[in-house]
Amino acid sequence: MRPKAVREARSAQLLLFNGTIIAPDRALEHSVTVRNGAIDGYGATAKDHDGPMLDLRGGVVRAGYIDLHCHGGGGAGVYSGDEDDVATTAETHLRRGTTSMLASLTAAPTSALRAAAEAVARSVASRRAPNIVGVHFEGPYLSRKRPGAQPPDGLRDVEEGELEELIAACAGLPVSMTIAPELPGAIAAIRRFAHRVRFFIGHTDATAAEFDVAVDAGAHGVTHLFNAMPPFHHREPGPVARALLDPRVRSEIILDGHHMDDDAVRVALAVAGPRRLMLVTDAMAAAGMTDGDYSLPGLRATVEDGAAYVSGTSTLAGSTLTMDRAVQRLIELGSTPHEVSEMASGNAAELMGWTDRGSLRIGARADFVVTDAVGKVRSVFLAGEPI
Repeated sequence: MRPKAVREARSAQLLLFNGTIIAPDRALEHSVTVRNGAIDGYGATAKDHDGPMLDLRGGVVRAGYIDLHCHGGGGAGVYSGDEDDVATTAETHLRRGTTSMLASLTAAPTSALRAAAEAVARSVASRRAPNIVGVHFEGPYLSRKRPGAQPPDGLRDVEEGELEELIAACAGLPVSMTIAPELPGAIAAIRRFAHRVRFFIGHTDATAAEFDVAVDAGAHGVTHLFNAMPPFHHREPGPVARALLDPRVRSEIILDGHHMDDDAVRVALAVAGPRRLMLVTDAMAAAGMTDGDYSLPGLRATVEDGAAYVSGTSTLAGSTLTMDRAVQRLIELGSTPHEVSEMASGNAAELMGWTDRGSLRIGARADFVVTDAVGKVRSVFLAGEPI
């Protein structure tokens, strides 16, 4: 069945058959039906179906990937304030299976952050970025001791009035924020805004005790586990240990082969388990592009052999990762199909409170990715339509 025929069949019940469907509750089905952009049922056969059909040819149907941390791709960055750049980033990642993503903005002056958030909101409203569903502020309230690739002159202490402005600039879109809880005013801001913002602990020099206070206040995510935070030490285990051990917390992991050694991934899986880890890309403009030099807010980045660095340094500057490659790496490490779906989709949806996506349960949005057995993308569907 051609994609055009699939589009024309939106109001009819579309049957996808002859594959493996990663259904909820650890089930594996061989067919799934879609109607009006939502999952409609399982188990129908081609013989008994009189509507449009798509032969999966042995493919695997996975819930659409959800990336809560993505700065750019296709040569563009969502932080520029240019709607064309937002649309380019969104399309680059959509074609690789990311059906829902947050547009991640880095530390910058208030006016620049506000302009970037407004451009994202306009792009979403115009449907130019149909897979962007919210905004992630990775800064400006980050530790000056753990800036990573954040521009140092963009970092500052928490200002609640500014935070109100930034939330307003997002025009009602979901908002998340990475914050260093040890900064003056951070805990008070988490307490005040936790019902409106999903707070992630990151770019932090916090102690374990400061981490715990932040979680008690309402922060329940951790930005790129192991990175831009004190390393684990047996006498001062710090935020790494608390992130792995606290059952209230879910942590981002970047499986690009540069941010985490494979053994670090195995430790995280063994201690936290797949229900508390979330695949993210932390992608910058070079995702989907070739090696070379790229611009970041206030900095330059050089990409060598697929790894992005702040130019002239050994500091990682985000990644060139896409979610399909992260999924492939997780499969290589031995995760089960349902564990992969949890870490690529379901856990992020639960953390953000999105009940309409994140798994292929009946009634959920029909956002899904058709892959081969090792995770290579064959096709992507957004609300039941092929892209």
